[in-house]
Amino acid sequence: MSFLIMLTHVMMCLLKVLTFIYYYKIMRGHAMKSMRFDILTIQDILEKHSLGRIDRIEYSDRGIVNPCVFINDHYVVRVNARDVELPKFDNEQQALRMMKSEGIPVPDVYVFDNSHEHLPYEILITSKMPGIDIWKALETATDESKIKMAYNSGVLLAKIHGIGRDEFGELALSSNNQYDSWQQYLVEGMKQRTNRCLKLGILNPEEAERYVFVYKRATSLFSGISTASLVHNDYHFANMLCVDGEITAILDMEWSIAGDPEFDFKSLHFKDVFTDASEMQQAFMAGYSTLRKLSPLFDIKQLYYQLFETVELISVSYLHWGEESYQGFKASAKSWLEQIEASWSTGY
Repeated sequence: MSFLIMLTHVMMCLLKVLTFIYYYKIMRGHAMKSMRFDILTIQDILEKHSLGRIDRIEYSDRGIVNPCVFINDHYVVRVNARDVELPKFDNEQQALRMMKSEGIPVPDVYVFDNSHEHLPYEILITSKMPGIDIWKALETATDESKIKMAYNSGVLLAKIHGIGRDEFGELALSSNNQYDSWQQYLVEGMKQRTNRCLKLGILNPEEAERYVFVYKRATSLFSGISTASLVHNDYHFANMLCVDGEITAILDMEWSIAGDPEFDFKSLHFKDVFTDASEMQQAFMAGYSTLRKLSPLFDIKQLYYQLFETVELISVSYLHWGEESYQGFKASAKSWLEQIEASWSTGY
């Protein structure tokens, strides 16, 4: 009997090793969205954290970057399978806890696991929130409901920006990307982004230095930002849930940082949230303005923030999204850079 027990133990250990290798190979192939973790692995993770047995499992198609599994209509299990070198879920759990303490509707955090015991990735387990994403809801919503959701999403963003932090940069406790000034975060962040491009051979050194220089030069533009605020960093309607026109959850805080609140508006621009609906844009800003006002330098700062975002996406698109997307982001980054350099005649 003892031999059978030992053999069973050895087989289970071998299965875990093979599972680890299998998922690592999938990750290396960048097949994140199609990843399907076997039920035994997920059950082991739940048992480790005393979350019970699996009665129902649903693989979500929402996880474009982070594979996502719904368990028993109660838990959401997400896996950081692409950006394994980044502490994204440590970042997210910090943000979710801060937002929850301020009464902002977000999932409860049950587990943050970076032990790599069952999978070679960070794992985050949160509560499943009710609703569908606002983008989908807008397809059938009344005009009145659309305006209401836009207004309330503006209020919620302002509440997020009301959460202060002591340092600028990433929230993860393990992160080295935390700084004393906002400008320092931008300079170092652009160096990191251009260095990735240099290693991939998709920027030359002169181009990289040109991108970094605009942030080194912008001391007068960013010197007035002395207090760091929580920034969602991917705030748009696809990352919000609603039920009957009421916003029930803000999601996907993995990229959140502490910085200038107006940094969040680059995501709204990039996603073209309000392109065809000026009434919704006005409602959003009306909601935001109940708690916060935009700075006089808002428009010029957006050029710098758009460039920061776009240079990040040059390497991401090159690795994951195909040639057409990559060339588009590279051209867009050049356009933002030229607009910034043209603005220097105004003093910034």
